[in-house]
Amino acid sequence: GLRQVMGPAASSQVDVRVTDRKTLIKERCLARKGYLDMQKVALEMRPGEDNCFPFLHESILPIISKFLFGTPLIRCFEVCPLWFVANLTALDNMCRNIDEGFKEVCAAGLALEYARTDWSPVHIATAGIRIDRILIARVTPAFVSKCLTVGYDFSYARENDSADHFQPGAQPNAAKQRFSCTFRCDVHGKGAARTFWVHKDICRFHGDETRVAATQNTTPVCVNDRIEVAVNLFNAQGMVDIPGVRWKPVSSVPVQPRECPIEEELFDWYDLDSFQAQSVERLQIPDFFAPQLQHEVTDYAGLDVAVSRTRLRASQPGVVPQADRILGSRFEVQPAHSPIILPLKRVGLQHDRFTKIQLREGDQLLLYISQGGKMT
Repeated sequence: GLRQVMGPAASSQVDVRVTDRKTLIKERCLARKGYLDMQKVALEMRPGEDNCFPFLHESILPIISKFLFGTPLIRCFEVCPLWFVANLTALDNMCRNIDEGFKEVCAAGLALEYARTDWSPVHIATAGIRIDRILIARVTPAFVSKCLTVGYDFSYARENDSADHFQPGAQPNAAKQRFSCTFRCDVHGKGAARTFWVHKDICRFHGDETRVAATQNTTPVCVNDRIEVAVNLFNAQGMVDIPGVRWKPVSSVPVQPRECPIEEELFDWYDLDSFQAQSVERLQIPDFFAPQLQHEVTDYAGLDVAVSRTRLRASQPGVVPQADRILGSRFEVQPAHSPIILPLKRVGLQHDRFTKIQLREGDQLLLYISQGGKMT
């Protein structure tokens, strides 16, 4: 199977590719036929034989991929198994400098174990797509009780100069503007119980089209857990200059308490009966996630907008059935001593990648729900 042993103890086993369907498809294709061998001799085969063409050769395809990057490249994956395997392998080779740079800069706190390329639709006015290099790393004990900061800077590729959205102005040989992405996580001891907050806003005076709850920006992780760092390769601005991605030195500061920002605006919290008497909103206790998430207590606060604060405890392994419908994200509870995979969110974003959120038995989830707001 695909299960990899990552550490000497049985409790440290985790399948880092459990959600990576594309790697599974590639391995099943390779089990059926030697597509990688076909790619190596693409220049020698008769063009069109078994859907093989000279441009699929491993020395040529990465060059072509730069000009197809985005939706056209993803369409190439749909042609046949050979094209799927060849293009996915080409992406792996193109991103090798990202993987090696992460290993070199972040090795002290994050041990890289696996890397893959992923893509997903972007919901904008016209159908869009984002492509990311996903790095999965094991959290080491080096930064326990520290807030770990990992980041990189990048510029966009020159191939974007021919894109529809390109607006000329800078000199052709001028230095490209560079941008920065940062990720943070709070590192706790192995198997420690974590606290994680989620905020769902269902107020009437504005709407969140994604209907997805906002989650804590700085992710709490434990030693031996796995984290996902997504290096964006393609977005609405175009393709990133992949060879130009540079990792920044890892930094750390002591862990600080993490509160939902809404706590800064609210001070007096009441139980349901006391608060309902002074509110026009129809309120209820959000006990929707049993038995995986056990309800412990709910408090209420606010004036025009009613806010509930619910403490839930991860108490039973399994997928939380109502989380996707109510919170817009998939939640899953793992056994108490099981390592989990945690995607890190870029600093400054309310939503980044739509991924599954894993909790461990004993973890605490603070759920805030804002509702109300007079319509004028």
